[in-house]
Amino acid sequence: MHAAARAQLAAGHAAIAGAPVSFADIAERVNPAVVSITSTETVKPKGRGGRSPFHGDPFEFFFGPEQRRRLAPEQQEEPRLEVSGGSGFLINDDGYILTNYHVVEDATKIKVNLSGDRHDYTADVVGTDPSTDIALIKIKSDKKLPYLAFGDSETMRVGDWVMAVGNPLNYDHTVTVGVVSAKGRVLRDLSRDFSLDNFIQTDAAINFGNSGGPLVNMQGEVVGVNTAISSVGQGIGFAVPINVAKDIMNQLKTKGKVSRGYLGIELTEISPDLQEAFGLTTDKGALVNSVRPGLPAEEAGVKRGDVIVAVDGKSVESTNEVVKLVSAKEPGSSVRLTVQRNGKEVTLTAKLADRSEHIGKEAAAPERSGRSEEPNERRLGISVDDITPDVLDKLDLPDDTKGVLVTRVSRVSEAFEKGIGEGDVILEVNRAPVKSVSEYRRELGKVKEGGLVVLYVISPSGRTGGDPISRYVTLRLRPAAEERE
Repeated sequence: MHAAARAQLAAGHAAIAGAPVSFADIAERVNPAVVSITSTETVKPKGRGGRSPFHGDPFEFFFGPEQRRRLAPEQQEEPRLEVSGGSGFLINDDGYILTNYHVVEDATKIKVNLSGDRHDYTADVVGTDPSTDIALIKIKSDKKLPYLAFGDSETMRVGDWVMAVGNPLNYDHTVTVGVVSAKGRVLRDLSRDFSLDNFIQTDAAINFGNSGGPLVNMQGEVVGVNTAISSVGQGIGFAVPINVAKDIMNQLKTKGKVSRGYLGIELTEISPDLQEAFGLTTDKGALVNSVRPGLPAEEAGVKRGDVIVAVDGKSVESTNEVVKLVSAKEPGSSVRLTVQRNGKEVTLTAKLADRSEHIGKEAAAPERSGRSEEPNERRLGISVDDITPDVLDKLDLPDDTKGVLVTRVSRVSEAFEKGIGEGDVILEVNRAPVKSVSEYRRELGKVKEGGLVVLYVISPSGRTGGDPISRYVTLRLRPAAEERE
């Protein structure tokens, strides 16, 4: 094939795909505003033990603790410095840089290097938001600095071309190209107390060191902040949408922290089974699992079993939308909730609290019990026991909590698949309160084989790593022939 024909064919393919013949012009515009960040952290020694094959100090293993102290006195380990790298990008000519929280977390010194500049700048942290992995830092410079403009992440479509720029694996200013693979992705494995449920997914390569770098559209505008690598498979990266990061950035710039509105409720998506169990006419909205006492939702009159269908007059179809709209409002402001209750719509107004003031604490796990099971219990795959005051204390639950304690869950059961675990407490079966094992069995006994069982379950803070979580879980009572372990 002649060179001219090949060029024409390549151009045709690019036009069909919506991609430029070359990404070089975009890279040249974006690269100068992308920075390399080096963070230094002082790490305190963790002491002996844990890694030794002798499960402790080998000297002590052979000679005993007394000889250990006499012959080899304790030596104080010195703190050490750990250096890590990441990326960021300038958002104005005054030296403000947007990056990831984990890039600068616990850093005692932050150095920034600009493209084509041999000089390292010392950066100060303006503010951080661990919940979304966003941080704002600043450097001082006598000259006006290059910076990137923001695009609109809401208008990005699946299949749109994007470019990721950063410093992966210490290779400065590396450019990778891909498409928006999906939007609104939920990542709950980032060990955050407020997980972001709206990630942009892309197949543009994002590796270690890309963190904090920009994801840009074909106009060179930032549409996301690269923030995570999928642990499931290679070739999948994620970015915080710039519309989300921009709101956080503005709060960090003005007050150094992020405030989020808080209602004090727990929500769940409306599954077909829940829709059937509650007699709902639609699966749109968010079902209220629980209402925490003394917090805005309770004071406004929200009740467990309500379905939130609108926030400030804006219709909502999922729990994510409710959380997004409420948390975007300032603590102390009012929010109007439209809820469906017993087939009627009710409008309630709540004055929001500050979410950061209501972080829970962990509790110890309960002890297991060996109570015998009845047929319907085995078919459900859950073993339970009565709750004692001692168990409530270990679970850090209120003294007046009434229910049954989950002591065992079959690993091949639907209950296990839906997240029920040892230490959970079942408060209701098919919307009937159960205060003892006998009441629990009585309600289960009313369900026929293959019938629907709706459990109202609370997972204590020791199971969740944060506040206790209450939710409705729907299960099918499997036939006796399917009983298995």
